[in-house]
Amino acid sequence: MEQRMSTASRRQSMFSLIRAQEFVSVQALADRFGVSVVTVRSDLDRLAADGLVRRVRGGAMIAAQEDRELSFEVRLGSYPKEKAAVGAAAAELVEPGSAVILDGGSTCMAVATALAARPELDEVTVYTPALNIALALEAAAPRITVVVTGGTVHPKQHSLGGPYSELILERVIAAVGFIGCNGVSAHDGISAATPSDARIKRRIMASAKYSVAVTDASKFLKYGTARVCDVDEVDLILTSADLDPELLASVAAGGGVVRMAEEIGAGDGVGGRRSVRREGVQSKSGGSPN
Repeated sequence: MEQRMSTASRRQSMFSLIRAQEFVSVQALADRFGVSVVTVRSDLDRLAADGLVRRVRGGAMIAAQEDRELSFEVRLGSYPKEKAAVGAAAAELVEPGSAVILDGGSTCMAVATALAARPELDEVTVYTPALNIALALEAAAPRITVVVTGGTVHPKQHSLGGPYSELILERVIAAVGFIGCNGVSAHDGISAATPSDARIKRRIMASAKYSVAVTDASKFLKYGTARVCDVDEVDLILTSADLDPELLASVAAGGGVVRMAEEIGAGDGVGGRRSVRREGVQSKSGGSPN
């Protein structure tokens, strides 16, 4: 029995077990992890609140895909402080005069809000497939020029996708690209809600000299239905400081570079990259992103 397992690791293991078996009873989980049924119910309630499982009589079953694909408004209300911290840190990686690609989603919206709040940031061009992010950055004109990629509207997320969106992104060369995600793990990599969403994220990564996955720590307990990439295929995974150390170690063992938002501040722009690069490791382009 895993008596000494941390709460976050226990919940991740519970989720993996439910995912494999489709249904697991409360008593079976209590026996498996050596905890009380009260603790199990609390863990399942947390997993259900995060959209990972569905509570049913006597236990829990894996949530259907449509349950996990939450609307932008619902996701915006979850972990707001953590997302704001990640957004502020991500904005510090952007330098004046640079081109940026900004994915859709609630954490990328926090990045947009932080970019707009930096008055010294000018002559920046932001390419985005997200209609709501484009509107959020409108207040920063003319310091920030916004280019919407076009494509087919995804109503739940207020974003655009499909071949037209990818066509524009193929012609962009950006200093940094920020992607959101639905899950992060060494086993499943970085994942998205749909295959279409995953394709856009891969296109963003391909068009940026330096790629950053922005996410709150809860995503390290989750997974999407479409794989974007392995954790070592992005240059940086930027998250909040409440990440469980065991989950951090697992992703790091898989080659992922994880930094806490609270560790990044002014002067950490992608051009210098003094605090976002491992010693001796370059961006995937082979050199400086500028």
